[in-house]
Amino acid sequence: MSRLESLGSTDPANLAEMEALGHALEAYEDRQGHAPSARIQLAAQGAEHGPGYDPRTDHLRPVIDFLLAKGNRPSHWWHEDGFWFDQGGVLHYTFTDPIDAAELREHFAFPPSITLSDDGTIKDGPNYFDISYDRPAKPFSFELPQTGS
Repeated sequence: MSRLESLGSTDPANLAEMEALGHALEAYEDRQGHAPSARIQLAAQGAEHGPGYDPRTDHLRPVIDFLLAKGNRPSHWWHEDGFWFDQGGVLHYTFTDPIDAAELREHFAFPPSITLSDDGTIKDGPNYFDISYDRPAKPFSFELPQTGS
């Protein structure tokens, strides 16, 4: 589609190519059942934008807002904003339900410094920040697992 956008609509020499590209786009949309949606390009780092803005996390706020809008809830609800630090200084935002990595890949384009694992864990190494599913803890037991005899 970038070729279609780059063609000057005022130049009559481009008319045939513009029509052909337009027909190809319509055919694609018909096969898919909808227009192709653009993914949201995420920044590698937040920018300073005034009081209350956190450059360490706000560039991933669209992902958090997307997951919240889908009905997922923060697992550390007792923290005012859902964020919490571990003893190593890593900032976390964890959810109560699993995160669908394929759905996130459809909606967002992640920069190389931010990784999205197949289990839905998002790690922003340079900012020491991650977003993940807070898996329920398994009860501790002294029982050994059963082995086949």
